[in-house]
Amino acid sequence: MWIRLEKDELDLVLKSIPEGPLAEKLRKPVDPDTAAFAAAVQTSDDLEVDLDTIISRGEDEGAFVMTWTWVSNERAGLTRSNDDGEEHHKDLGL
Repeated sequence: MWIRLEKDELDLVLKSIPEGPLAEKLRKPVDPDTAAFAAAVQTSDDLEVDLDTIISRGEDEGAFVMTWTWVSNERAGLTRSNDDGEEHHKDLGL
């Protein structure tokens, strides 16, 4: 799961948890090259990337960049919303 936290939200979480591996991970600074990798992604109407995205550096001079991909309800196998705005979802067995 990925959750974007603003600085004040992160500070509140860090004040609320004990020291340990989670706190260390939350304090880890962002890779200084994150924005450069994010800017190098060729975006479109269906593919977006945040400049403060998550990257995962590879062993061979590069990184995977977390992106947002647009998927229509139809492609996901979901039906349209009914008149009261409630969506009917296809049973995916999850």
